[in-house]
Amino acid sequence: MKTQLLIGTFVLSLVLPSVASAQARMPHKDAGAIGGDVGVFFPKEDALTTGPVFEGFYEYYFSSRDSIRVGAGWLNPKFDSESSDSIRMIRVAVDFVHNWEGGAVHPFVGAGLGTYFLQPKDNGENFGESETKFGGTVFGGAEFFASKTVSIKGEARYHVVSKVDGFNPSGLALTIGLKSYF
Repeated sequence: MKTQLLIGTFVLSLVLPSVASAQARMPHKDAGAIGGDVGVFFPKEDALTTGPVFEGFYEYYFSSRDSIRVGAGWLNPKFDSESSDSIRMIRVAVDFVHNWEGGAVHPFVGAGLGTYFLQPKDNGENFGESETKFGGTVFGGAEFFASKTVSIKGEARYHVVSKVDGFNPSGLALTIGLKSYF
């Protein structure tokens, strides 16, 4: 009995520190994160030129490798480089994300579904009817940990949005951002 107790105590003394260090490492089960991205949107539609992208999100990790991200984004591609006409696109979505640990670098991939609110703009003023469309995204990128709870991330995301009167608002967004875990 003493031998079993001694062996059990020895095994626990080896295992418990590794379990505790795994919980200190980010991400881990039940961890959360908030973040924001800025970047450039490259529309598929030939009538549009590149425009800015701003996104914010909350992410919950239901395992150390899988999470769900709830976020909102603002995209504003112009109709041509010489005019101030644009189409404002606001995205509200839920994404599923899977990551792989690579030490200080965590590559990730994901996909999501959301609602896109589209509003044509003429010289900054609303022009025409706004549309609400269903859409989805596929994305991938990498996080580079600057500390235990802060990472810098780069992401490529392709937006697939339902057409509006023959107009295709889909396209590629390239972003860089900051993410803070808690």
